[in-house]
Amino acid sequence: MIAATTPVDAISAFLEQAGYRRLPSPLEIAGMKFAVTAALVGTGTQPDLIIVADTVSDPEERTRSKLEAIARALDTVKSRRPLTAVLAGPRPSASALDAISKICRVLPVGSSEPAEADATIRNWLAVLTPLNIPQGVDTIAEPMLELQRAVANDDALLTELVAASAGGKDAVEALLHQKIAATIADSEAAP
Repeated sequence: MIAATTPVDAISAFLEQAGYRRLPSPLEIAGMKFAVTAALVGTGTQPDLIIVADTVSDPEERTRSKLEAIARALDTVKSRRPLTAVLAGPRPSASALDAISKICRVLPVGSSEPAEADATIRNWLAVLTPLNIPQGVDTIAEPMLELQRAVANDDALLTELVAASAGGKDAVEALLHQKIAATIADSEAAP
């Protein structure tokens, strides 16, 4: 993570690394300007408008009223962007969190030890970042490829399948089912 001087800077840097674009301050929506600590907008499949509020410098009521005004402005322009408030600093009261959560999604990051700040931010904001799914090992067989490999080495089976194809799809399926059942029976009978 990028070295940051404040929690807001650390949060903004983390979100920028995750693909969000920082917006200039003051934030302008529908011709109205909003003095926010930081604002970021998602790109691509991340549509969120994220407002990072510093709960040390802004009282709870002021943060709530700013978020309400931004939500109204977004409604005015018929924006489909979800509004998310990331609250950096001391956790607001339960009543303030409840009031803000009626306006937008709320992610209170809170305070942490400087050594744990990166991990705390990463954990709290994981919901805003793309899910990284590790590539799995290719342990699942591809049925058609397996069938092609098996048939390619068995001229007798190929001859039987070609002959059965004259009887249509059902005849080929019946022959394949019969051959598969026989193979399974043989493998179960083997010691």
